Amino acid sequence: MVPKNDPGCGWLNLLPPRTAMPALNQDLDCPWVIIGAGYTGLAAARTLALLRPNDQIVLIEAEAAGEGASARNSGYLVDSTLNDGHMSENGLSHYKQKYQLNALGVQTVANFVERYQVDCDWNASGKYHATALAKNEAKLRTFSRTLDDCDIANTLMEAPALRTRLGTDFYRMAVHTAGGVMVQPAKLARAMIEALPANVSLYEQSPVLNWTRSGSRHQLTTAKGRINADQLLVCTNGFIPSLGLKRDRVFPLTLTASLTRQLTEAEFQSLGSPQEWGLLSAQAMGATVRLTGDRRIMIRNTAEALWSVNMTASQLALRVQGHSDGLRKRFPTLPSNLIEHSWSGITCISANSANLFEQLSPTLSVAGCYNGGGIGLATLFGEQLAYQAIGERTDEMDRIQQRPTPTWLPPNPFLTLGIKTRLVKDRYFGRLER
Repeated sequence: MVPKNDPGCGWLNLLPPRTAMPALNQDLDCPWVIIGAGYTGLAAARTLALLRPNDQIVLIEAEAAGEGASARNSGYLVDSTLNDGHMSENGLSHYKQKYQLNALGVQTVANFVERYQVDCDWNASGKYHATALAKNEAKLRTFSRTLDDCDIANTLMEAPALRTRLGTDFYRMAVHTAGGVMVQPAKLARAMIEALPANVSLYEQSPVLNWTRSGSRHQLTTAKGRINADQLLVCTNGFIPSLGLKRDRVFPLTLTASLTRQLTEAEFQSLGSPQEWGLLSAQAMGATVRLTGDRRIMIRNTAEALWSVNMTASQLALRVQGHSDGLRKRFPTLPSNLIEHSWSGITCISANSANLFEQLSPTLSVAGCYNGGGIGLATLFGEQLAYQAIGERTDEMDRIQQRPTPTWLPPNPFLTLGIKTRLVKDRYFGRLER
């Protein structure tokens, strides 16, 4: 399956045009090839190039580097997550373990931003897990207690305080956690491209059409060239199954989002002139919403299992109406024609919310499946994949490998039908928070 990104991503459209590297148009023989130039592949290439400065590293991307899921997400660097909770000391231990790994991912990106002096609109403002439904208040209180038990700073907030903080009276209750960070995801991805060392050769618009193994070596075929390599690192996240890997462990979902124009001074004041914030719904399939530092509102409230994965323009237009409805529910005093950018993107999910980090053979490694929390984990996993590929062990790698691995999934068409059925159910119960 060859991805095809739509041109509507607001994070990308707000940046100056970038001159892409050319497509592969020759045959290459090299020690290393990495498929996928998103956060994971860019981090793996950067780290591997620094570890092996005398080796040629080829990084190949089906479309434009950094412009897939890495630029199309909501821009959250996530530490704590809501949907784990705990019912026992063992459950609490697993929650702490997951939190520590997420926090390590946040720190990994922070280290990159500091080292390369990256401008990505970094804002350590934390995040809100919120609900508009009375039935979810108990879930949020339990979540707050879980965070307390883990010594994770949090604040339980109710409607009056939320109205002042968010500029909307839509939500009844929220838990604010201090460890999350908001970024402009496309800016961060661009910076990772610019930070690639000189011994990395990046080829864009070069989808892999065929991949074979001859002995211990790998041969990748594109439309106009071939690559023969000793080692292969697969960093294609939601498109990992399209390369014939882990089809029974991970699957892609298609999401859509919209970003408004900048609010006028009067519109912004009507909300109470709040500071930048990011919010995740306590309800499955509820909307993710952000107010950016430059006074735009982002909303994402769909997730779907499409047979083709890629979304057509007409399909996207229908989802945009849902984004507009979601904005109107939350900000009824604002104009109805605020949306300026709308786009789709791919995320990767496993049945048990586990991540993928595995050396499948001495010459083949794969990482991905971040279950909606990809910026930090993708950067961390990419860096550690490089260490794994050269045979080095690190404390960070040990932490990754202590976590559960993705559980078995049924084959298609049963898998997609099952996912569609579950999403229909979640959409029904989450309709009031979309």
